[in-house]
Amino acid sequence: MTGPAPATLLDGRGRIKRKLRLSLTDRCNLRCHYCMPETPRWLPRASLMQNAELLRLVGLFVRELGIQELRLTGGEPLLRPDLPELMQAL
Repeated sequence: MTGPAPATLLDGRGRIKRKLRLSLTDRCNLRCHYCMPETPRWLPRASLMQNAELLRLVGLFVRELGIQELRLTGGEPLLRPDLPELMQAL
């Protein structure tokens, strides 16, 4: 006996989505003109999701929605001090 099939995540055109793009931070030190305002308003660090929350979220997307690929984005993800621990846990 098997369990229920995972739900399917569809885009606006009905295509199955298998990729998850996760923004780890809004902070960036590159100052690219196309995405960085002159006076950025950073989120307070306490507002960023903690590793345990991120891992739970990714796990749900993988188990329940069939996500197969994960992209870690930002801002600049390398500015997140706990990135090595998060990468290891993923």
